[in-house]
Parts: sequence; C-alpha cells; structure tokens
Amino acid sequence: MVFIIASCSNEPIYPRPKAFLYLSYQKAQYSLFENDYYTLPVPTKSQILNKTSKSIELFYPELNASVYINYTPVILSLEEMVRGIEKKLSEHQKNATAIVAYPYEEVRDSKVGVLYEIKGNAASAAQFYVTDKKRHFLNGALYFNIKPNYDSIYPAAQYIIKDLREMISQVSWKTP
Repeated sequence: MVFIIASCSNEPIYPRPKAFLYLSYQKAQYSLFENDYYTLPVPTKSQILNKTSKSIELFYPELNASVYINYTPVILSLEEMVRGIEKKLSEHQKNATAIVAYPYEEVRDSKVGVLYEIKGNAASAAQFYVTDKKRHFLNGALYFNIKPNYDSIYPAAQYIIKDLREMISQVSWKTP
C-alpha cells in the first residue's frame, strides 16, 4: 500500500513526441543589389524593403526575420565606429548567453570585419560590420519579428547567418 501511495504524483503526464522537428532550407541563391556606395549579394528569398540611399531592410517572409543594413562613410575614426557597434552589442548582453565573434579579413581587397553571433534569447540573433578601413563602413543586424526564443529560432538564424557571411565576403565598394 505504501508503494502505491508513494508512486502517485500530481504532475501531469504529457505524451512524448515521436520525432523532433526537422527544418530544411533550400540552398541560397543571390542577386546583386547596387547603390551609390556598394554592391552586395542579397538572397533571392528575401525582399528589399525600406530602401534609402544608405540603408536597406532585407525581409525573409518565410522566416519572419529582417536584416537591417546601414552604410556609413568613414568620417570618425574606425575605432569609434567599431565602439558604436560594440555598444549596440552590449544592449543584448543581459539576455544573451554568449556573443561569439567571427573575424573576417581579406588582404587583397583591404576588407576587414566581424560577424557576431548572439546566442540566447536576445532581441538580435546576429550583427556584423565590414569596412575597407579608409572610406566605407557597412553594418547590419538580424532581428526576428517574434519574441525571441533561442531554441526555436536557432535553425532559421543559422540559415540567415550563412547569408550574412556571403554578403560580408562578397561586398564590393564603389569609389565616391
């Protein structure tokens, strides 16, 4: 009798799923976006919204996510501009479990930059900047248009981060 009473609990019993959710994304294809300052490969699955002379929003309708990209000519010192990016990153620090930096450098084209992957339930899943250290500075941020739940958005974030890597490596500058 003691065994039967001890084995009873008030915790509800939920059925276990038979399988995990598997998300599959098609291989990305790109088209070139040009403005007066740079040429950038953009994914064909995204839509260009809110385009101005120096900024664009890439909207992924299937993933309900946006990448906000801004161009700034290097007027201040490069260190001050990078500090501005790091200040934006610090705003996500309280909800992030980690911020991983992936540096990028291409000596041939004098391009340097960093892609930051923000892990955890932060508002932004990734941010980046790329520059030629002299005239051009391009930065961007990835946001999902939902309340952040890292476990749920992780596969979609990784898919878009691959696009961000392609954009960083393939951006080319136009001379003013």
